Amino acid sequence: MIPMEWLLIELIVLVLLLNIRAIVVLIQNKQRREELSEDAALIHQGMEEFVEKIEKENEELYQKLADYIKVKEDKFEKRIRLLEKQLAAGRTDAPEPPEVSEKQETGPLFAGTGSHQEQVSKLYKQGFAPKQIAKVLKMEHGEVELIVNMLKKKKSYQK
Repeated sequence: MIPMEWLLIELIVLVLLLNIRAIVVLIQNKQRREELSEDAALIHQGMEEFVEKIEKENEELYQKLADYIKVKEDKFEKRIRLLEKQLAAGRTDAPEPPEVSEKQETGPLFAGTGSHQEQVSKLYKQGFAPKQIAKVLKMEHGEVELIVNMLKKKKSYQK
């Protein structure tokens, strides 16, 4: 019977060793979970900081863009006012445009139109962009822009 007792003792020792191993594994898993939780918290914090930084940079860029647009609009408005004053004054110091013979006309599209303003108006209503109109009529782009803006203002006053 002694061997049976030894067998029981060996089984008890084996069960105790398995329990100790299970406890060690549980402790290691708990430590890993805590480390992963800490890592997740650090990653989350890092992402929040990154998002805040990106939002701040985005806001700064937006403000710079808004300031740039405002400056350009102010310059554009000053230019429009200057051109309107020059147009209203009749610009007597400006040289007269050369007479255009029928052969020099750009095509039948302009037959029957008397002034540049009428031609610009007609082309603009047909959907041409101011740059295209300036190129076709061989006019300054700013002058075409001025005429188009005056047409828009005139149209808005008529509503």
